[in-house]
Amino acid sequence: MTESKLEKLRETRKRSMPNVIIITLVIGFIILIVCQLTFFGFTVQERTKTTSTTQDGAINSSNITLTASDIQLVACSDDDLTDAVMAVKRAVVNIDIAPADFGSANRRGEPALSFDMPSSAALQTNEETLGSGVIIDARGYILTCYHLIKDYPSVNVSVFSSSSVRHVYKANVVDIDVTTDLAVLKIESDRPLPAAKLANSDLVKITDTVLAIGSPFGFEHTVTEGIISDNKRSVVIGDAIYKDMFQTDAALNRGNAGGALINGEGEIVGINTAIASPSGYFSGVSFAIPINKARPLLLKAIEG
Repeated sequence: MTESKLEKLRETRKRSMPNVIIITLVIGFIILIVCQLTFFGFTVQERTKTTSTTQDGAINSSNITLTASDIQLVACSDDDLTDAVMAVKRAVVNIDIAPADFGSANRRGEPALSFDMPSSAALQTNEETLGSGVIIDARGYILTCYHLIKDYPSVNVSVFSSSSVRHVYKANVVDIDVTTDLAVLKIESDRPLPAAKLANSDLVKITDTVLAIGSPFGFEHTVTEGIISDNKRSVVIGDAIYKDMFQTDAALNRGNAGGALINGEGEIVGINTAIASPSGYFSGVSFAIPINKARPLLLKAIEG
């Protein structure tokens, strides 16, 4: 009887063992599914937050990009050039032959003043405009090229008001520096004149953008753009050697000499003086005197 009960118990245990295993596996599978669902839900939540943040950032970035002020910033380089020209435009003047000097050097109707163009012949013209100059002091001191005025004890200077009205003054030569081809003139005015700001030309680098302002062929305040091709070019003009000149591809022609070469801030970096051209007209190579070379002459002429 006892053996019979033991056998039944053993038989029952054998039968229940697979059931226990199955139940254990089912519980384990359920736990695994719960864990996966929990992890998946957390991941989805994090991704949703990240996506939302990214979208919010994109929306904000889009809004910033599309504002009117920032659209203007995209084109600010052109505005900068306009501001630069306007900052110095009224300080650039025309230099003409004074009426009493017409014919005194046999210039009118004859070959024009040499523009000191390397390897070029003098131009033929009936224009009386010699070139340009730059007002560098509100009291009427004007910087220009010596070769423009060397045959004239006095010249006329045309200053243009904000309304483009021309005011003509008689100018006298205050001082010259033949070695740098520079001269300082002085005009008398009953009011302060617009004066240009001077840059540190030692900081000018090759490929810097520059603007030339002058009166080519008598067209006052003509603006051309170029880059600095070389900032220490030696140029032979006649029998003289001019060292450390700026070379640029900004267009210059007769009448530009003595005018301003400016940077993007509207500051004077050089005084335009010559071109290299077989024909006598602009062919892509122009030269300017770095403004730092003019500082000793300016201090001597203005401060005495």
